[in-house]
Amino acid sequence: MLEVIINITRFIFILLAIYYTYICYKLYRYKYNNKKYISNHILDDFKVEYYLRNQRVTLLITHFLGFMLLVGASDKHKLNLLILYVEEVLFFMLFWYLIKKIYKHSDVLLWNITLYLICISFLILARIDYYSGHRQFLLAALGYLVALLIPIFIGRFNFLEKLEWIYIGISIVLLVTVTFIGVEKKGATNWIMVGDFTFQPSELIKILYILFLAAYMRKREKFVHVIIAAIPSLILIILLVYQRDLGTALIFFIIFISVIYISTNKPFYFLGGLSGGIMGSLIAYRFYPHVRVRVEAWMNPWADIHKKGYQIAHSLFAIGAGGWLGNGLTKGMPYRIPAVKTDIIFAVICEEFGNIFSILMIIIMVLFFLTGIQIAKDSTNNFYLLLASGISCTIGFQMFLILGGVTKLIPLTGVTLPFVSSGGTSLIMSIVMLGILEGINIKNQKGETNEKKKRGNK
Repeated sequence: MLEVIINITRFIFILLAIYYTYICYKLYRYKYNNKKYISNHILDDFKVEYYLRNQRVTLLITHFLGFMLLVGASDKHKLNLLILYVEEVLFFMLFWYLIKKIYKHSDVLLWNITLYLICISFLILARIDYYSGHRQFLLAALGYLVALLIPIFIGRFNFLEKLEWIYIGISIVLLVTVTFIGVEKKGATNWIMVGDFTFQPSELIKILYILFLAAYMRKREKFVHVIIAAIPSLILIILLVYQRDLGTALIFFIIFISVIYISTNKPFYFLGGLSGGIMGSLIAYRFYPHVRVRVEAWMNPWADIHKKGYQIAHSLFAIGAGGWLGNGLTKGMPYRIPAVKTDIIFAVICEEFGNIFSILMIIIMVLFFLTGIQIAKDSTNNFYLLLASGISCTIGFQMFLILGGVTKLIPLTGVTLPFVSSGGTSLIMSIVMLGILEGINIKNQKGETNEKKKRGNK
């Protein structure tokens, strides 16, 4: 009987994902590309609320079906999974209630996109290992609690754009500290361990670095300013390379050239940065053996499938085994894939939910990126414009890195998939970046980032 239900739910999950993606697209169009929304605001508010309600229902149905399958297939954790299901439902309901009560100008679409990704993360991690699923829930709840407070902080304090050297100073001190006392994991010395607690400072530094670039470049666009911004940036990237955290170093580099290009609007800096990045990649390939291993595994994983190519080969096997419709939740073989909870989690989603479902997830991620860019465009304050752009590009590029690595489009870099992969620091900091985007969006809706309006009122 359970086998029949699993087969039926394969189609239901895809249909629900199609509808959820459709709603995301409609909400995006209503808010950012629909002139009628401006001229007929009240009428469209009813439509928006209708779509948001359907979106919440669709997410809860997906979550319910997934957990019922997990409970039915589990031998040891049936009661624990039921309790976890109730806790997660209460989390979703409480969060939606708080958002509606606290923030009238919030972009609920942005919250709901990440909640859907978190929902899939809850399901797939609890399917792999109950304890990983429970840990992910606790960390996500903590992250969203912090994210709820961030818009209040951004709304009340207007001195954030004046602290550029504090941001970069803290970043360098933290990274130097990790260099000397850091603990090695997966070949990179980028963790600090205190008892059983581990913390990855580079995830926090990622936010501080975006704040630094946004604050420093908000009123500067000359070549000398770019050089001054590049000096501490180069220090951070060199320290990350020294720690062998090359995936994060690449993300920092992309943050730099993206923010510099947006702030100056000069393609030369972007193209020059890309050229420098290519040279840096060649140097890393020459001097770091584990980089050569990943490149060789990317070029031909079948040449050494039992060692160098094992991870990417089994990722491709999982994607191929799932086909378009998937094998069904609990019917894959995730345990055969190394780093399945972090680097390669998307392959498990492809195997059990299917490639159609996975493509829809990618579309939802793209909508997240586009929404973040629209929030940046709506701000006429350069600091918030650059901050929102930097965050959007960071999350978008990180999504590209891991999705491209899993599908063999590019070499694996070892970064996590935002809002989906199992993680502590990376998950919480991704949600914190979401909170910053929402804080900027709320200021935009209130007209508090519009410098022209402020000057006109004086």
